[in-house]
Amino acid sequence: MTLNRTRQSRRSQDGIALIVVLWGVALLMMIALLLAGSVQIETRATIDRKEAEQAYGIACGGVQAAMFEMSYPLSSDLERPTFWTWREGERQTVVPFPGGRAVLEIVNETGKVDLNVASGIQLERLFEAHGSNRAMASDLALAILEWRKPAADDDLSKALDAYYSRRGYAARHAPFGSVEEVLRVRGMTLEIFYGTLSVTREGKIIPFGGVRDDLTIFSKSPAVNLNYGSAAALESVPGITPDLARAMIRERTMNGPYRSMDDANLRLSAALPDESVSYLTTTDASYYSVVSVGEVAGSRVRRVVKALLFVRSNGGAPAHILVWYDDDPSEEGVG
Repeated sequence: MTLNRTRQSRRSQDGIALIVVLWGVALLMMIALLLAGSVQIETRATIDRKEAEQAYGIACGGVQAAMFEMSYPLSSDLERPTFWTWREGERQTVVPFPGGRAVLEIVNETGKVDLNVASGIQLERLFEAHGSNRAMASDLALAILEWRKPAADDDLSKALDAYYSRRGYAARHAPFGSVEEVLRVRGMTLEIFYGTLSVTREGKIIPFGGVRDDLTIFSKSPAVNLNYGSAAALESVPGITPDLARAMIRERTMNGPYRSMDDANLRLSAALPDESVSYLTTTDASYYSVVSVGEVAGSRVRRVVKALLFVRSNGGAPAHILVWYDDDPSEEGVG
């Protein structure tokens, strides 16, 4: 009897020992899997960081290439390097690099609406084109006009000054010193100014641009450049409908920049409205915004930089960087 009990006890102990061993093996397997996953994550993160730095270098190189080619234009198409496809008056170009490319958007500041000289109706139409309702667009346009004009003793001016005073600052009552200054104007929000981002099911980041990219203080003219104006900037012009703005962009994209206003009238199926003519131009200024998206071949990582350049109209002198933005939100970062 005692012998049987001893054997049963040993079998029970052996069973417990086996369960402990199995649990130990399972635990070790789980630890191994966690370590492997951690190594994979760290490896992927290291690769992403490396590719992000490469993309940033390419994006910066794109701006430098644009600065050089715009500062020292070649005298004929036969002399043009094969990598430089941009023509004055175009918005897009691509600069290839070993292992990647820079996708550039080049916009002369005359293709934007100048905060300091635009009329109230222009500003109102621009905000509506960016999605603001009419009442909001009208109030915001009026607040911008009040901000930039000398202080007055009327009820609206005093009400706005009191509004700003409660927030700890005062209206400039002078021309805007920067585009970002408009963020201080009553009614302007971060969403209106910068836009928003949307993420698709596939993880692609899609930006919905704000009004910032259509505003400037360097144009010095109420006229919008036909060759550089976005759809929203063109729609800010009285008489330009969304359909006509799209037709203007489609024509310049397919057949090259407009050489003059007369050229635009000849090439567009619908004549430009009389009320629009004084608000349109094909003349450039010396200021350009360049957005450069650095892309690494085979990678989904993107880096975006933006620069405001001063380029002499006749060339022959280095371009100057006036403003620089790293990781600009104008474009997607990872798609």
